[in-house]
Amino acid sequence: MQREMVWFILGVLVGSLFFVSAYPTDREIQYSAPVIQKIAGSNYTAYVLYPKNGLPLSPQFLKQTIPRLVEKSAPNAKWHVYAVPELPKGSVITGYGIKVTEDGRVDILITATGEDATIQAEKVKNELLQWSRKAPEFKPDIVPKEKIGVPKGWEVKTVDSNGNVRVYSGESSPYWHEIGSSTIHNECPPAGNVYARTYFYQLENDNDPQRNYFLAASGPNGEGVYEIDPGYGLWYNGNHKYDTYHTDTAKIINKWGLDSSIDPLLEVIKPVNTIYGHTTTTVTIGYSPFISFTVTVPDSKMTPVADRSTQTATWILDFDSDSNDAKFTFGTMVASEGSVGQAEFHDGNWHDIVDITLWARFRKHWYYHYDVQAGVKWSLKG
Repeated sequence: MQREMVWFILGVLVGSLFFVSAYPTDREIQYSAPVIQKIAGSNYTAYVLYPKNGLPLSPQFLKQTIPRLVEKSAPNAKWHVYAVPELPKGSVITGYGIKVTEDGRVDILITATGEDATIQAEKVKNELLQWSRKAPEFKPDIVPKEKIGVPKGWEVKTVDSNGNVRVYSGESSPYWHEIGSSTIHNECPPAGNVYARTYFYQLENDNDPQRNYFLAASGPNGEGVYEIDPGYGLWYNGNHKYDTYHTDTAKIINKWGLDSSIDPLLEVIKPVNTIYGHTTTTVTIGYSPFISFTVTVPDSKMTPVADRSTQTATWILDFDSDSNDAKFTFGTMVASEGSVGQAEFHDGNWHDIVDITLWARFRKHWYYHYDVQAGVKWSLKG
């Protein structure tokens, strides 16, 4: 049977004292300490944070609190991981939930809205509690059919464009291991909503003594999506909180160059070529048997951009304003792989690994637009 505990965070939290009260920020947004509710399952612990007094959650409070909850919930895990929302001016966090398994893997749900919207605290609470009571399910390891490497007694050295030397010896069977997934939904009437669900993998048993590899991608069967819900379609279907906005343009951004101390590198992005729509194409990423997923391109095109100076992958989506893709719900998927220095990463500290963002510009007239964004920053402690 699951146990539930409610904390009104005005005092002690996991052995530490936090004082959080309503206060103005440079955006004149009022925050208050959230309610934190703990749900203990048979093989996981969930925490849900929802508004008190109808006020949004403080991003800084989450950054201070969530790592402590993760470490407390999986004290024997070989590494810890979490993600917190990255939202721009104009949006606020209305709810946050995280499920942590005994081996340190996580599943995360985040809700957000426009800063001027009324927060429906009871609705947020019920959504988070319903989600929290279902045990997290992770994708099976993606294992290659054959070993890779060099014959016994041999050694191979490679040097990349940055002068980094890698030494390989012996055969191994590297595989992608899911360590977490995140879902974030930002509702911003009257313009529209954005929704992103992404899976986060770590490469295991790769026999590379110098680098750790990570993958921000879909599931192995194409689960996960970056979704844009323009106001036009929502209004057309009877939700009159919205107006007749269409999607003008959008960007999906995977930024790996967050922490220079761990020598981050953008390795691979998919898709890598400009694709014109409306069309779909299947791409693969990772070691065989690969992660495969279907990329849907809007009218008119998707353009990938790899910026090696900042280790950032960006996919720009341009929409034909008269198309159904621009007026109604549209979803697509992309993926990127990054790596960090192994010795630098395993220093016992938390490190920011990748920032995953979906940004959309909704337009009602040629002269007026509204920008909405949903993003999370993944951090690990090895």
